[in-house]
Amino acid sequence: MAKQTINIGSSADDGTGTTIRAGGDLINDNFNEIYTELGDGSALAITSKTQTLTNKTINGPDNTITNIANASLAGSISNDKLAGSIANAKLANSSVTIGSTAVNLGATATTFSGITSLQTETLTNASGNLLIASTTYITEFRGGGSTDGQIQLNCSSNSHGQIIKSQPHSEAVTNQMFLPKGSNSTLVSEIATQTLTNKTIGVGQVTGNTRNATGDGSTVAFTVTNGMTVNNTLVFINGVFQRPTTDYAISGTTLTFGTAPVAADVITIKEL
Repeated sequence: MAKQTINIGSSADDGTGTTIRAGGDLINDNFNEIYTELGDGSALAITSKTQTLTNKTINGPDNTITNIANASLAGSISNDKLAGSIANAKLANSSVTIGSTAVNLGATATTFSGITSLQTETLTNASGNLLIASTTYITEFRGGGSTDGQIQLNCSSNSHGQIIKSQPHSEAVTNQMFLPKGSNSTLVSEIATQTLTNKTIGVGQVTGNTRNATGDGSTVAFTVTNGMTVNNTLVFINGVFQRPTTDYAISGTTLTFGTAPVAADVITIKEL
């Protein structure tokens, strides 16, 4: 309804103006429209009262929406401020920008569907562990460009950390790695010097380096790989096992026999 104006005539008491009753009716019509538009039909919506707005559209930039309960926010919501307590709110089919302040979505579970990208610096859970529940029970950390997917586990002071990284794309592998059973343990490094306890290693699983030589009756020193010791080097002369330390010693890259193998002796050195 368009605004209705009371006719006051050309001059006082000239008989051309709207009658008192008709004027009152116009006033009532105007106020009814205002109350219906800004309130619930019987009371205006004002900032000092808690009221329920039904079927209202809030437009305009930089709106501050506070203390939203059981609200459905649909469409595109940008440059708006969501402040205060937002309980049981539904953000449906929306592009929502929430500023630097924390937003409390209430104690009950909140579902955001259709989100394909989420940018955040920190996810926290004050009550305990942060839980991630996916339908496939797989949490995927993607790679991009020439960088493989990876997870960094920081120390307690977050000053440094260790990275778990996938094999590169060139390896073309999709497989599973199972963590060790039993009590607390440490993964074995390919590079570091470590001690394995209570492990069974089959002969077929051991890959070593084999060196062959022939005795000449005078030579006692033969070359081995640097880092070898009598504990990881097996020596045979004509197929007969030689006793470590007693029959030979190793220092650096040199294996030295106590007695020179005689001429034509077949010497086999197995580095494990």
